Amino acid sequence: MSHYKKLFEETHIGKMKLRNRISMAPMGPVGYANSRGGFNQRLQDYYVERAKNNVGLIITGVCSVDLNIEGLPSLGMPCPTSAPFAFVHSTYPMNERIHAYGSKILLQLTGELGRSALPGFTKKQIAPSEAENRFEPSITHREMTKDEIMNLIQKFIQSAAIAKKAGFDGVFRARTTRKSAKISRRV
Repeated sequence: MSHYKKLFEETHIGKMKLRNRISMAPMGPVGYANSRGGFNQRLQDYYVERAKNNVGLIITGVCSVDLNIEGLPSLGMPCPTSAPFAFVHSTYPMNERIHAYGSKILLQLTGELGRSALPGFTKKQIAPSEAENRFEPSITHREMTKDEIMNLIQKFIQSAAIAKKAGFDGVFRARTTRKSAKISRRV
């Protein structure tokens, strides 16, 4: 175990102090949203269990900032802007439980699935630029309009503010059609 000593040492991401370097990578919580766009109890318990088992940083599965932009199903994935009060009400207690075990948690946000959307999962096929679907090249996603992009920016801002109220330690911008993912503690 001495080979892995560094893994169990404290570290920082900006000003956020982590008790160790063990991080749970984000995974898709498709089907684990409650009827109001929050995390259902099964998903909440899943994240708390990771904290109980000494994970220093948990990054949630992807949450949409706007289900309407692509026509995602309401129970498809969590969405802070669908019902902000309900989202905070369902996630704040989860985050308190996670923090009680000494773990930190980031809310992963995405604006659109774009060309990475599974065929048939979204009602609209859009992407930042016109692009063929990653899984089905015969499907072309149209380029988003300027108004759609501006709306999406506002939804990211709203989602980050909701994440802060819900007790998340920061947000993580999901990589979907972009070439890089970004982390932000400026919530």
